[in-house]
Amino acid sequence: MDMNLQEKVAVITGGNKGLGAASAALLAEEGAHLLITARDGKQLAETAARIRLDHNGMVETLSADLTEPDSADQIAQAALDAFGRIDILVNCAGASQGGVFWEIPDKIWEDSLSLKFLGTIRMIRAVIPQMRKQNYGRIVIVAGNAGKQPNARMLPGSAANAALLAVTTGLAQEVASDGIVVNAVNPGPSRTERLTTLMKNLASNSGTTVEDVEQGIIAEIPMNRLGEPVEIARLIVFLASDAAANITGTSITADGGGTKALA
Repeated sequence: MDMNLQEKVAVITGGNKGLGAASAALLAEEGAHLLITARDGKQLAETAARIRLDHNGMVETLSADLTEPDSADQIAQAALDAFGRIDILVNCAGASQGGVFWEIPDKIWEDSLSLKFLGTIRMIRAVIPQMRKQNYGRIVIVAGNAGKQPNARMLPGSAANAALLAVTTGLAQEVASDGIVVNAVNPGPSRTERLTTLMKNLASNSGTTVEDVEQGIIAEIPMNRLGEPVEIARLIVFLASDAAANITGTSITADGGGTKALA
C-alpha cells in the first residue's frame, strides 16, 4: 500500500520517547521529513540521531515546553523554516499522575490539563493556518482509552483524554472543507516509560508493588499483555497518511480488547 508519505513534513510532539519516538521512526521509514519536539533536549537529540542512522531520515529537533504559551508557535515556525510546509501533526506530549481521588492535589490536575490538553490545543492552533493555506493536513491526537473508559485511579489523565476526544470530533467538522482531517488514537496500556512511571506512582499510593500493579492491568486485557509502542505507532502513521483520507472526527482504540463497548 502506498501511504503517500514520501517527503511529507511531520511535526511530532513528545517525540523523544515512547509512542512519539516510535511514530517518528515509522514516519521516517516511509520517507517523511520530521521535526520532533519535547522538553528533554538530550533525549530528543539521541532519538533524532537514531532515526537518521536507521532510516537516513531528515530530522530536525526543537526542545520546547508546551505548557508555555508561545512554544507551539515557535515549533510550527521551526518546521516551516526547515521544510517550508507542515503536512502532519502528531500530538504525543503529555503524561498524568494517578492516585486516590481525594488525595490528588490541584497541581496534578492542573499539570495534566496544562500539558496534555492545552499543549495539544496550542499545537493544533499553531499548525492549522499553514494547513488551511495548503488545503491539506493530517492531525493525529494521541489521547488514551481512559478518556472513554475512566479508571478511578487515573482520573486526571482520563479528564484530559475525554476533553481531547471532544475536540477531535468538533474540530474535524470545522476544518474538513479545508482538506484537513483530525483523528485520535486511544491506546490501551502500552509498554512505555510513561506507563512505567504511572505504575510506580500507583504502587506507591496503594502500598503495593509495581509488579502487582502491572498484573492488575494485564488482568483486564483479553489479549493478556501490554501493547507495544510500535503497534500504536503503526496506527498513528496510517491515520497520518492518505490511506486514511476519508476518516475524520473519530477515534480508534487499540487496547488488546479491553474496551467493553459496541464498535
